[in-house]
Amino acid sequence: MPLYELLCLAKPAPRAELVALFKNLGDVVYKNGGFITQLKSFGEQHLAYDLRQPFEKHDRAHIWQMDFVSSVDGLKPLDHELHVSDKVLRWTMVKRPMGAPPAALAASSEQR
Repeated sequence: MPLYELLCLAKPAPRAELVALFKNLGDVVYKNGGFITQLKSFGEQHLAYDLRQPFEKHDRAHIWQMDFVSSVDGLKPLDHELHVSDKVLRWTMVKRPMGAPPAALAASSEQR
């Protein structure tokens, strides 16, 4: 099964709500035969430009990254859950080679 990296921007919310969102998305991965390898939170950040939704405008977002291993069939339920969640503003999923280090580690090793 391939390794995937999900980078997500969520609406600023209390910690308990964000933890519930992480748990919910993690449960979707587990139910479809995958497992999470890493979860990183970059905290609430000011955005370079406003993200607009109907009747809403967001200039801040909680940014987090989840690395997980899943089959291709397991991505569709996760994508659906991200679509229907009212807490998620934007996200992107990238497939990584299994033996390659995460992007953050690769970038830091190139700078040395």
